[in-house]
Amino acid sequence: MKLGIVGSEAAKFTPPTERAARAAIRSMIERFGADLVISGHSPLGGIDWWAIEEADKLGIPTREYPPRSNAWAAPGGFRDRNLAIARESDVVVCITLKELPEGYRGMRFPHGCYHCNSPAEEHVKSGGCWTMREAKRKGKTGLLVIID
Repeated sequence: MKLGIVGSEAAKFTPPTERAARAAIRSMIERFGADLVISGHSPLGGIDWWAIEEADKLGIPTREYPPRSNAWAAPGGFRDRNLAIARESDVVVCITLKELPEGYRGMRFPHGCYHCNSPAEEHVKSGGCWTMREAKRKGKTGLLVIID
């Protein structure tokens, strides 16, 4: 079973929420009996990198789809990378956060994740939600894990 694991960048996590995210990654690998973990090797680290690290610790093979361009619509950019993850995975899990840490200096979206039209109190915006929703549109299983 090919398990895609995507989600939020490293800067959105604190040490406690990173530990919780890594535990969620291990739990999803075990829950779905993954024999391959797929992720996107985000240039911002976070879930993409931790998914590969945790799979390696468990002896599960991995496949990464790094973006060849740091732009959404450019050939080989984030959109193409996310489409590849959705296409190649049997299940896509998006791991994100309920809220941003106090010191987070990146972009904030007051109305939550615009990919899934969640109110701000549900979870923060994550491009991983777009990938998970794309997998669902392809008839695959998508699961959202929110770290509180």
